[in-house]
Amino acid sequence: MHKVVRIHMQARGIKRREQLKAATRELLIEMDISAITFADIALRANVPKSSAYHFYANIDDIYAEVAASYGTELLNILSVLPDYDDVEHWQDIVDILIDRSIVFYECETAARQLIISGKTSAAIKQKDRNNDLILSEKIYHILDSFFELPQINNRSDIFHIWVEIVDVIFTLSQMKYGFITTSMANEAKRAAKAYLGTYLTASLVKKPKVIPSIVLS
Repeated sequence: MHKVVRIHMQARGIKRREQLKAATRELLIEMDISAITFADIALRANVPKSSAYHFYANIDDIYAEVAASYGTELLNILSVLPDYDDVEHWQDIVDILIDRSIVFYECETAARQLIISGKTSAAIKQKDRNNDLILSEKIYHILDSFFELPQINNRSDIFHIWVEIVDVIFTLSQMKYGFITTSMANEAKRAAKAYLGTYLTASLVKKPKVIPSIVLS
């Protein structure tokens, strides 16, 4: 009997957490992040405020969890290898990845507010930087899948800096214009390619296309 009650309570808890996160996303689409309160989220989620505190200590705790889910979603999008025929130079990969990021942020207003608005706490930004570390390694491997890369010392730091350069320009655009403008997107591409260009020559040898072998039974 006690086990059944415990399972029911756990299921109810999971449901309420999801309600609170969904309400947070909705409000971030409708309102500026600086105007949203913990009470607003609880009310939208139809969860008593006192109960909401059982799941999240404060609004930043909710923001951190929602931001982490968006970060994972963006990471998955950027981790997909571009089509071989779409890449002629390593700079093409930079453009493709930045364009993917922009499309993601255009579709996800809540993610823009949480990740690149410049209005969230340092703790939330730190969680995003943890994703950036993973992303920086993914970007290196994407480049390595297409081109013969030179030996790069401190590779992890260099590609992490690359990610942060793009992130800063996105944040500047979001803070000033409320979205990533075409002009600022071009600046992000220019800055990213210029920085990587100090470690990569303008023309790298492209690896041959790998054609999957067919195993005959």
